[in-house]
Amino acid sequence: MRFPRRAPQSLALSCVLALALSGCSGGAPQPDPAPTPAPGSSSPAPSGSASAPASPTASQSPTASPTPTASPQDPEAQRASELVRDLEVQQQAGLLVMAGVPATGATQQELDQLADAGIASVFLRGRSQLSLQQTAGQVKQIRKAVAPNVPGQLEPWIATDQEGGSVRVLQGSGFTNLPSALTQGGWSAKRLAQSTGQLGRQLSEAGVNVNLAPVADTVPKSLGAGNAPIGQWQRNFGYDPDTVWDAVGEVNQALDDAGVQPVIKHFPGLGRVKGNTDTTERVVDTVTDAQDPYLQPFVRGIEQDLAWVMISNASYSKLDAKNPAPFSRAIIDELLRDQLGYEGLVISDDLCDAAAVSETALGQRAVKFIAAGGTLALCVQADEAVQMVQAIAARAAKDGAFADTVRQAATLVVTEHLRAQE
Repeated sequence: MRFPRRAPQSLALSCVLALALSGCSGGAPQPDPAPTPAPGSSSPAPSGSASAPASPTASQSPTASPTPTASPQDPEAQRASELVRDLEVQQQAGLLVMAGVPATGATQQELDQLADAGIASVFLRGRSQLSLQQTAGQVKQIRKAVAPNVPGQLEPWIATDQEGGSVRVLQGSGFTNLPSALTQGGWSAKRLAQSTGQLGRQLSEAGVNVNLAPVADTVPKSLGAGNAPIGQWQRNFGYDPDTVWDAVGEVNQALDDAGVQPVIKHFPGLGRVKGNTDTTERVVDTVTDAQDPYLQPFVRGIEQDLAWVMISNASYSKLDAKNPAPFSRAIIDELLRDQLGYEGLVISDDLCDAAAVSETALGQRAVKFIAAGGTLALCVQADEAVQMVQAIAARAAKDGAFADTVRQAATLVVTEHLRAQE
């Protein structure tokens, strides 16, 4: 986020995309309550819908260490490096997984599992009718369980998915009932900032410091609701990259001002696929390339320097013919990090329940994601998240290069914790 960016590369691509954009022209969600999309997920899952969701060149070995290192002059990164150096590999691995628990409250067994595994990031999943005050009480218990796993007595990450419309985990009294992103995208900048700011303050009061929003995907109007993960649920702010960015930028700023970490998703874009990666295997985008104008909201988000980036679970044949996005160095390390200059925290979409990554063994999903340049593997199931931590630690214990990747990724995570408390 606030790592020194490789600005010349980012600006160069931004100009290319701007030129490309200048040359192009310009299913309603189900009523609540409904099951949540798996985190950040590809889409919501209304009751009775069989197709609705739960709430990244060449093939690669999970041994390289592409995760960026911060500037030696960066005091937070230096402090983070010192803190991580004192951790065992199991503890470092625990910092690289975000585990899901019910938004209505975690069981003691789940809390014990997370605490024992070293996990320090938690995602509130599902649908909750608890009030803001009741939610704060549940979050307090979660924080108490996982806080010891964050070095330096820093605050753990507590995330949820509060986009609006059908993707709204926290629905009890005290939480703003935002409409769909498509509706929000038609509001004035002032109204959008005010509404998002109010939501951000509510989340902060409840103890939630990460919102897996906003959606930066652009759905072409010609596809619309035919786009199962985004357009069908009106999760897009508009039908062109400029409109999408105008809203995304306001949401990022308003959440950040409220003390909540925004997350732009789902890089490099889910707007032109038809299948839902939560429920469909081998969802492939055959259009997106490195000069795609639909990347523009992500490019601008990187330049704004406020949001983390979530990686889509789809495959992109023009970017990497062999690997889905969360396992792709070409997409995470080369495109997002090298070409766009993003050096912040990269979070996955759900890697546990998503059909699009189901062909890969559970633990290897996390290992491949970290090897590709990711930093926080998201898993909506606590017990499976623990398995991911164990797989990362096991690989690092026998692979020195991957152990270095884990250390660098953990350092980046701790650096973000330090900056969040400035």
